Amino acid sequence: MNTRDELRRAFETLKNKGEVATSEKWQATTPPDALFEIINYSFKITKMPEKPDELKRETKCDYPWSEDHFQERIAGEPTNPGVEYLNWPYYTPEKHDGVFRAEGENFFSHTYQERFWPDKTLKGTGKMGYNLGDFNDLITRMKTDPGGRQAFYAIWHPQDSAENGVRLPCTIGYHFLIRNGKLNMSYLIRSCDIRRHFKNDMYMSMRLGQYVRDQVDPKLKMGEFFCWLGSLHCWDGEKQMLDSEIEKFDSF
Repeated sequence: MNTRDELRRAFETLKNKGEVATSEKWQATTPPDALFEIINYSFKITKMPEKPDELKRETKCDYPWSEDHFQERIAGEPTNPGVEYLNWPYYTPEKHDGVFRAEGENFFSHTYQERFWPDKTLKGTGKMGYNLGDFNDLITRMKTDPGGRQAFYAIWHPQDSAENGVRLPCTIGYHFLIRNGKLNMSYLIRSCDIRRHFKNDMYMSMRLGQYVRDQVDPKLKMGEFFCWLGSLHCWDGEKQMLDSEIEKFDSF
């Protein structure tokens, strides 16, 4: 299927097959509501959009914020908190500051910019103390070994497995694979709010694929996009919005 049809199907599948899930806390805070979710949801887009404008139309993302935040992520600086969180269409200080950052702190528990551009002066924990890499190192790997299978970039880091009582990245990581003149991509995400994040996440992940293509070899075509979501959900009290979101994909 194409991008628009697969994203529409995700909303429709949640509407028709979602189940209520409860927990004592969501993202280090007391839950305001139960979740309405599907688990282990996956889909494949047979050909990613070639250009940002096409991707914008197909995903129905919150543009221009999705592009502006994408540019913030790839700018090469580990900013925390950055600036684009303030422009997120769903952001309100009274609702989100207590979750995104601790009271009195002016930084977040993590930003994607920090995960794309970690401090390379630090050493890894292997026996040899291997050097840490950043996203530019992934680009270099793909340029020097375009047929390789090792082009995976992890957003989820080892410290995220510890219970530190902080908000954790939703994205696990991205895998890139060049075959037959095409850049193929897999996106793994543990948890995703379908109302506030899903369309923007899909835009920014495939936009990252376009960026990698342009950096590695602009002659490449965009290939397949595979996505796995551990939990795709909305708040149970918000599930009535699924119909209106589906309608957006039916109108151009």
